[in-house]
Amino acid sequence: MIHNNTNQKGFILPLTMILSLMLLAFVFHALLLLTSDRQFFRQSYSQFQLQQLRECTLTDLKREMKQKTLPNKGTFLYHKGTVQFIVTENDDSVTIKFTILGGESQEIDQIIYSKESGKPVNWLERLNR
Repeated sequence: MIHNNTNQKGFILPLTMILSLMLLAFVFHALLLLTSDRQFFRQSYSQFQLQQLRECTLTDLKREMKQKTLPNKGTFLYHKGTVQFIVTENDDSVTIKFTILGGESQEIDQIIYSKESGKPVNWLERLNR
């Protein structure tokens, strides 16, 4: 009987520990990436909803101004959120400040229309930041 004496006692445990640690680090890294991607998706979706609500609001405000039925204060209710607005009239312009409430997020915007042309002359977004 021939015996190869390579003396490999205690070799498998450290190798297994190192490989397990590397695998655990990889899984932890993947979880961090997933969490980061989820947070980015939520923020992007929230911004998209606010943008959609803003566009709907501007369309409704233009329509109300053309029909001359825009009240000094009001609320628009949409499927994805609510928009509250306050209208302030000057001699030559109309200032509309509106608060967009969409899900978890909120944004305050302001638009100034010229009374003469009926077109926007100034636009400010995210006044609450």
